[in-house]
Amino acid sequence: MTNSLLKINNLNTKIFHKDRIVNAANDIDLELNEKEILCIIGESGCGKTISMLSLANLLPDNAKVIQGRIEFEGNIIDIHNETTLENIRGSKISYVFQDATSYLNPIFTIGEQIEEVLIFHNKLTKQKAKDKTLSTLELVNLKPALHYFNYYPHQLSGGMNQRAMIAMSIASNPKLLIADEPTSSLDRITEIKILNLLKDLRDTLNLSIILITHNISVVESFADKVAIMYAGRIVEVGRSQEVLNNPKHPYTIGLLECIPKQDTKEKFLKTIKGSVPDLANLPEGCKFNPRCPFVMDICKKKEPNFRKVSNNQSAKCYLL
Repeated sequence: MTNSLLKINNLNTKIFHKDRIVNAANDIDLELNEKEILCIIGESGCGKTISMLSLANLLPDNAKVIQGRIEFEGNIIDIHNETTLENIRGSKISYVFQDATSYLNPIFTIGEQIEEVLIFHNKLTKQKAKDKTLSTLELVNLKPALHYFNYYPHQLSGGMNQRAMIAMSIASNPKLLIADEPTSSLDRITEIKILNLLKDLRDTLNLSIILITHNISVVESFADKVAIMYAGRIVEVGRSQEVLNNPKHPYTIGLLECIPKQDTKEKFLKTIKGSVPDLANLPEGCKFNPRCPFVMDICKKKEPNFRKVSNNQSAKCYLL
């Protein structure tokens, strides 16, 4: 029987600007099991990153979780208790961000930066931290480890820096790894290698992984489960194969139609008309209704609730 690792219920996060309030994440419900991989998909500005930063309260100063319940390993996380969060961040829930070179310190070697994480979270001695760092570099295929231990970020390629960032994130043996578009600045071949590395680490370290991406094409080969986000809301969720083979929300259908197909004779790529709405000025009813080709009158008046497609798939749409 698979054990539940993370449960999110009714998570709402807002960003407060001087003259406007951005509804960044609204009524987010998600569940992740041990050793499961979840992909969160959506266009830029849909609230993917803010939702996941809310779990460990790594939000910017002008953002705040308004309400919600987060349960991790069977315990409720009090995201407003800094002491509680310090015991979770990095050691139990760890993050990998896009563009690793922006997060790695250019004046310290890769090895020194990973050592620092281990000394802080695991209270290891300098020598034990170095030994653990070397074994972690081996895990992410930065070999020989001692060679890369002494390298600075500027001496490594983008893919190698991303591996170093992953090494830093897994060094303390977290249970959950949240990877926020970790391959967005990499070429396709390097992207595949990084995604394969994450899958291997899932199996080796018994990790659960949440991958945030705008590229729905990675889901089929990578994810066990997928959640589609639009305008700060999850609009469809389910086992990845079910959602890909039988999408129900018009937004999910639109995203899948945008994927280039090798056997097509069409000269132009398909797109979803319109753009993501301003999260501070959302339309009434279903937030996708201004762009939806199947829009009905009720869609413009009342936001739909989740409706079951199967035991493993649900979508927010009146067409169901």
